[in-house]
Amino acid sequence: MTLTSRAFHNDQLGPWYEKICQMTNKEMALPMNTGAEAVETAVKAARRWGYDVKGIEDNRAEIIACVGNFHGRTMTAVSLSSEAEYQRGFGPMLPGIKLIPYGDIEALREAITPQTAAFLIEPIQGEAGIVMPPEGFLKEAKALCEKKTCAVHCG
Repeated sequence: MTLTSRAFHNDQLGPWYEKICQMTNKEMALPMNTGAEAVETAVKAARRWGYDVKGIEDNRAEIIACVGNFHGRTMTAVSLSSEAEYQRGFGPMLPGIKLIPYGDIEALREAITPQTAAFLIEPIQGEAGIVMPPEGFLKEAKALCEKKTCAVHCG
């Protein structure tokens, strides 16, 4: 299905929402046009959840991401990046971003604080080839984030 602006009538969007919610066992879905748009929305949603549900003090929400990520060319995406060249000329970067080595569960454990709203992870990094986390990392990271009341977003 091609996603069009919701300003235009699309008789396939309603049935698509129903099908995707049924397939994912979720109550709602929010389709995006690009991965960068999806990451922007995920970060916004995580911060809002952190403030409204977790009780993080205003303007203090943190997002943890991994070194070597690529989430696009938007301001949030380059703020999440560990590549200085991607950030050059666009500073200052967005506050509240922490980077940890990819696949390092101890670094994640140390990085999570009461202000952590989400851990944003690519299940397989592709910017510099195909980089996979150590066996069991994703499952362990999810369990750790659940224990620490921190959302996990795969992007």
